[in-house]
Amino acid sequence: MDQNNRILIIDDDEGVRETYAGIFIPEKKSYVLSRGQQLFDKETFEPPPLKRRTYDICLAENGLQGIEKATKARETGMPFAVAFIDMKMPGLNGAQTSRRLWEIDPDLKIVIVTAYSEYTPEDIISVTGRDDIFYLRKPFNYEEILQFARALTNEWNLERNRSTLEKNLITANEKLADMNDNLRAKVQQQATLIVQAEKMASVGILAAGVAHEINNPLAFINSNLATIKSYFERIITLYEKMDAVALFLDTLANPAAEELLKDLSEFKEKNKIKDIVEDLDYIADESIEGLNRIKMIVQDLKNFSRLDEMQFEKTDINNAIESALHMVWSELKHKATIEKKLGDIPLINGFPQKISQVFLNLLINASQAIEKSGTITVETKLVHLGRRKGDRFVEINISDTGCGIPEENIKKLYDPFFTTKPAGTGTGLGLSIVYEIIKAHNGDISVHSRLGEGSTFCVHLPLINNS
Repeated sequence: MDQNNRILIIDDDEGVRETYAGIFIPEKKSYVLSRGQQLFDKETFEPPPLKRRTYDICLAENGLQGIEKATKARETGMPFAVAFIDMKMPGLNGAQTSRRLWEIDPDLKIVIVTAYSEYTPEDIISVTGRDDIFYLRKPFNYEEILQFARALTNEWNLERNRSTLEKNLITANEKLADMNDNLRAKVQQQATLIVQAEKMASVGILAAGVAHEINNPLAFINSNLATIKSYFERIITLYEKMDAVALFLDTLANPAAEELLKDLSEFKEKNKIKDIVEDLDYIADESIEGLNRIKMIVQDLKNFSRLDEMQFEKTDINNAIESALHMVWSELKHKATIEKKLGDIPLINGFPQKISQVFLNLLINASQAIEKSGTITVETKLVHLGRRKGDRFVEINISDTGCGIPEENIKKLYDPFFTTKPAGTGTGLGLSIVYEIIKAHNGDISVHSRLGEGSTFCVHLPLINNS
């Protein structure tokens, strides 16, 4: 802050007040100046014509007036640094006035002006309750006044500067503490990401090996099932022809034929041949469907372990979303209302099929989070996520009004094979694949969820011109 040279003079004698004015502001003199000279050494009173510090003084006739001026100065943010107070005044004396002034402004430096025959310092201390008061004995010359003024204003300003520095230091320490906390949080976050990346890499290697090993037996099982299905079809045809033969034999009225037909009927009844024949085709189709599901899981494992080796190309995010919605519409239409808020967004560099797979998986998850009926909202927009001009991203938000995700599960969402779905309804690879695809596009994914209210998955993908 600026140097505070404001001084309060409290004295009931007008001549003395004018004398103070003449000392602190030499050019201002009046006809009553001589009335105060009786307190000073007459030979040394006249100040020399030297350039010296200027002071802003305020004069008060009594203690109450001085208290009022000090209160106003404090309220306006322009407090006095020093007060010269006459000890012997009508009404409040100097000690009483000092006590009241310190109640208003504890930082004020006070000088009691008193004669040798007046109150002792102990008397004044007992009234003010403070022992840091200063005394100026009468008679004195102008230099004593100026010395007190210089020393005490300097002390006041030094204390104020020290207080300001202490506050600034406390503020700086608080900011440093906040920075340390933020840095610690970022370090922990980065450590978590590193662990996640290492986990993904190791599981990716495992997934690639498992997928390769499963693919071989899967291929010949699928081939064998197709062959068995064709054999079943021939056996069923034979069974139908045997039924025709049995009907023919029944018309011959031959005892041997009747016995043979009886044994055949009992065998068919006992072994439920009719039911088996009816189920054969269904069982074959169901088995092939199961193999196809295994094939899809293996393909997901491959996708998890590595992206297809292809070149990035210009990708329209809105088109990818529309494509994904079309593919899962049969599952969504019975339980969810779709709200689309697709913005006018530029193209990105990416793998179109993989991007569509991200939205496909997120939409299926949103649908499965809705128990009976709800809303799925898909929003796209352009955002800036950095200081550089090129830090532009396409933001995709997919929200649902489903059951929400428990907080303890959010950190494990992208772990391979982690799932909260009932057995047989999910492999736990969907979000892991989503995570890997987005990271391969130099993007980011986050989730905000509340139990019973729903979830929002937020994806950021960089634009073509991002470096």
